[in-house]
Amino acid sequence: MLDLIIQASQLAFHPYVLMYVFLGVLLGITLGAIPGLSGDMAIALLLPFVFFLEPAMAMGLLVGIYKGGLFGGSISAISFGVPGTPGAAATSIDGYQAKLKGKPSKALHTALYSSVIGDTTSDLVLIFIAVPLAAIALTFGPIEFFALYAFSLILIAALSQGMVAKGLAVAAIGILLAMIGRDPITGAVRLTFGIPGLAGGLSLIPVLIGIFAISEVVFQGAKLWRRKVDKLMDDVAEQASLLQGYDISKDQLTWAEFKSTLKATYIGAAVGTFIGALPGAGQSLAAFMSYGLAQRFSKRPEEFGKGSLEGIASAESGNSATAGSTFIPLFAFGIPGSATAALFGAAFILMGMTPGPSLLSDNTEIIYALFFTLIFANLVNLVLGKLLLPYYSRIAMIQPGYMIPAVFILAIVGTYAANNSTMDVWVLLFAGLLGITLKLLSFPLAPLVLGFIIGPGAERALRQSMIMGGGDWWVLVKSPIAIGFYIAAFALILLFTLALRAKK
Repeated sequence: MLDLIIQASQLAFHPYVLMYVFLGVLLGITLGAIPGLSGDMAIALLLPFVFFLEPAMAMGLLVGIYKGGLFGGSISAISFGVPGTPGAAATSIDGYQAKLKGKPSKALHTALYSSVIGDTTSDLVLIFIAVPLAAIALTFGPIEFFALYAFSLILIAALSQGMVAKGLAVAAIGILLAMIGRDPITGAVRLTFGIPGLAGGLSLIPVLIGIFAISEVVFQGAKLWRRKVDKLMDDVAEQASLLQGYDISKDQLTWAEFKSTLKATYIGAAVGTFIGALPGAGQSLAAFMSYGLAQRFSKRPEEFGKGSLEGIASAESGNSATAGSTFIPLFAFGIPGSATAALFGAAFILMGMTPGPSLLSDNTEIIYALFFTLIFANLVNLVLGKLLLPYYSRIAMIQPGYMIPAVFILAIVGTYAANNSTMDVWVLLFAGLLGITLKLLSFPLAPLVLGFIIGPGAERALRQSMIMGGGDWWVLVKSPIAIGFYIAAFALILLFTLALRAKK
C-alpha cells in the first residue's frame, strides 16, 4: 500500500501534471467568472485533446478547470449580482449586497475560503468513504427523490422571510417553465405554443442569466437614468461616493469575521457533500439548501439577503462541496452524479478506463494520483484565488455606468455561445422581462430558479412513482426516507407559521 501511495504521489506531482493543474485552475476561474460560460463548457471542449495527453496530465487539467470554475462563478455573482455559473446563484443573494455596502474583498475572500473548505471536505469523503456513501445515495428511488424535491421547495421558502406564499408561488412558476418541451414519460410536446425551438425545453443558462443578469442590468440602468428605483438598491449618489472612496485596505476579512462564518461553512460542506452524492441533484440545489439551513441555524438570520458573510459562506461551501461527492456514484457504480461527472466519465472512457467498480481495481495508480490531484487543486485554487482577489475587488468597484453595457453584452454573447442558439437569446430576454416584473411586484427570484432547476427531476420522480404505484397516491408515503422528508417539510411549515405569528 505504501509503495502504491508513493508511486501515485510521484505521478500526481510530476512537473507537467502540476503545470496542467495550475493552467486548469486559472482557466476555470476565468471562465467561471464570465456569465454564461462555465468549467463544464471548457471540459467538454477539451475532451478531444485527452487523446494527446497522458492520463495524469489530462486529469490534472480537467480537475483544475472544474475546481477553478466552482469558485470563479462567485466572482461575477458578488461583483455584479450575476452568477457566473448556475451553482453561484445562491451566492449572489448576499454577495452582491455585500459588494454594494463596500465589502467586495470580504465577500470574495469569504467565498474563496468557504469554497476550498467545502470542496476539500467533499474530496476527503470521496477518498475515504466512497463506496458506503454511494450505497446510501443509490437507495433513493423515484419516491425518495420526489420527497427530497418537495422538501427542497418548502425549504426555499425560508429564503423569503415574511413572503412564504410569494416564495412558493414563484417556485411554482419555475416548475411551470421547466415543463415546457417534451413530456419526460411519453415524449409528447407541450406548452411550446407552436414554436419548434421550444420543443427541447428552456435551457438553464439563458433562464438563469435572464432572471439574474438582464433584470439586474435593467434596474441598474434605470437607477442611473432616473436616479432612483424604489428600495431596490441604495441611492446612486451614495453608491458613487462609495465607489470613489473605496479603500481596499479597509476591506479585509478579519479572523473574527472568518470564524463567524465557519458554522455556515460546515453546514454547507455537509449538505453539499450529501446532495452531490445524489445523482442529478446538482450544485444549485446544494447551494440553496445550504443557504436555507444556515439561515435557520444562524444567530443573525435577519442579516441574510442583506450582505451576510454567513450567507455567502453557506452557499459557496454547499456549491463547492458537491465537487468530490458527485464522483462517488461514478467511481462505485459507473453512474455519473452530475453533468460534470458525466464529462469525466467520458474522459475516462477516452483514456481506456471504464467507470464503475472496476475503475479503482484496474487503474489503481491513476485513480490514487487523481485523489492527490483533487486535494492539490484545492490548494492551487486557494493560492491563485488569493493572489487574484485584490484585482477582482478593484474591478468590482468600477462605476456601474461602465459595467452595465459590458455585463449585458457578456450575457448575450455567453448565452449564444453555450449552444449556438438564437432561441436561447430570446429565452434570455423573456426571462429578463419576467425577472423585472417579479422584482417590481416584490417577488423573490431565488425560489423561481430552484423551481426551474428541480422541476424536471420532481416531475419525473412523481410520474415514475405513480407508475410504480399503479396510480395510487399512497405510494408516495410508503418509503421511510420519504416520510422523513415529509415530516421535516411539515416541521418547517409549522416553524415558519409560528415565526410569522411571533413577529405580529
